[in-house]
Amino acid sequence: FPRAFHGGFSYGPNAGEAVNFGSHDWIKFGADANERYRSFGRPAVFSHDRLTMTLANHLEDQTSYCASKLLLNELERVAAEELELRSKLAGNGVRDVSNVINLPKNRLDKLDEKSAAYDDKRLCHACKHVCFFSAVACECSQSKVSCLRHSHYMCRCPPEKKYFMIWTHEEELKAALQKLRTHTQNLKEKEGAEAIDKAEKEEKEAPKELDTSPFPAFGPGAEKDLARHKYDEIPTGNILAETYERCFSVRSSSKELEAKITADSEGSIKRKRAETDGKVVSDDDTTAESVKNKPTS
Repeated sequence: FPRAFHGGFSYGPNAGEAVNFGSHDWIKFGADANERYRSFGRPAVFSHDRLTMTLANHLEDQTSYCASKLLLNELERVAAEELELRSKLAGNGVRDVSNVINLPKNRLDKLDEKSAAYDDKRLCHACKHVCFFSAVACECSQSKVSCLRHSHYMCRCPPEKKYFMIWTHEEELKAALQKLRTHTQNLKEKEGAEAIDKAEKEEKEAPKELDTSPFPAFGPGAEKDLARHKYDEIPTGNILAETYERCFSVRSSSKELEAKITADSEGSIKRKRAETDGKVVSDDDTTAESVKNKPTS
C-alpha cells in the first residue's frame, strides 16, 4: 500500500525471508510513511527522526548532491518543527529540567536493536511517534510521555506541571544542520548543473505538505466495515446464553424488589393519612374502627 513501511501478502502457508533496505533518496518516502502512521496512532517500524539524524552524521556516505539535498530538506523540516514547538510550549509554562535530570545521549553511530528497544520506551502517548529529540512529561505520571505536538492529549494538568525531556539540544541540532548544508553545497559545486537539475526535479516530485493533522477517530474503511456488517448475526453460544440468563434473572429480581419497596412505601403513606383522619387502614385497605381518642405516634 502507498505510504507504508512494508506490505505483502501470501496465498497460504509458506516460508519466507526478506531484507528491507532503503536508498539515500528514500528519505522523502520515509517521511510520508512516518506521518501517515502517526496520523493513525500506529507505531512506525523504526524512528524516522533517528534515521534522519544518523544519515546527517555520516556525511561521508552522502556522495550525491540529489540525495544530500533531499536529506537536508527533511532535516530542516524536522528541526524547524522541533525548535518552534519547544519555544511555544516553554512560553506556555512547560519547564526545561535539563540541568536536573541526566538522559543518555542518542546514539548516532548505527541503527541497532539496543537503540530500537530504547526508542520503544519513549513513544508518544497519543500518536505513538518515537520522541527522539525531546518529549514532554508530567508530574502526574512516571510512565507516560508525549511528543511536542500532542502534550495536551496526555493529561489535564496545567502546563506548569509539565516538563521537557531533551535528548538532542538545540545547539547539537543546529550544528548537524550547518554541517549538512556545507556538505550539500560542496557536492553542488562539484557535480555541476546536471546534478542541480536532477535535484530540482526530485524536489518537485516530493510531497509538498505532509499530513500533520490530529489522528482521526476512525481509520480509513472503518465506517464501511461497520455498515457492511451492521446486520450480521453474532452467535452467542452456550457461555453467552448463560450470561444473558444470569443477567436477566438478576434484573428480574431487582424489579420484584423495587415493586415490593414501592408497595410498602404506598401502604405506609396511607396509614399515616388515615391516622391523621382518625382511622387505621390495613394493608388490604379495609377500614377499622375509629380510634380518634387514641394518641397517634
